[in-house]
Amino acid sequence: MVKLEVVRGRKGPNDKLVLVYAYGEPLSFSDILFLLRYYFQSEESYYPKPKNQGSCYLMKAILEEYSGLPHDEILKRYQLDRKIKKTIVIEKLHEVL
Repeated sequence: MVKLEVVRGRKGPNDKLVLVYAYGEPLSFSDILFLLRYYFQSEESYYPKPKNQGSCYLMKAILEEYSGLPHDEILKRYQLDRKIKKTIVIEKLHEVL
């Protein structure tokens, strides 16, 4: 099980941080880019272009998330919805840091 906390950031009124429960530290942009690089490489190794969409599906899902499409619809569209939830997300945005 994974536990993530979404809390207010300090950069502005709409700034949010995701704290990884195991370490209590926010993911940095470099951490996210590091993870994405390996996700893209993995997708390409299993579903290489041009025969398959490979990493294009991952990029499309990211762009749909960025565009504000409903998260549950994106998960369903890319067959990423799980029957058993293994991630717990706790939003603490009402608290003042």
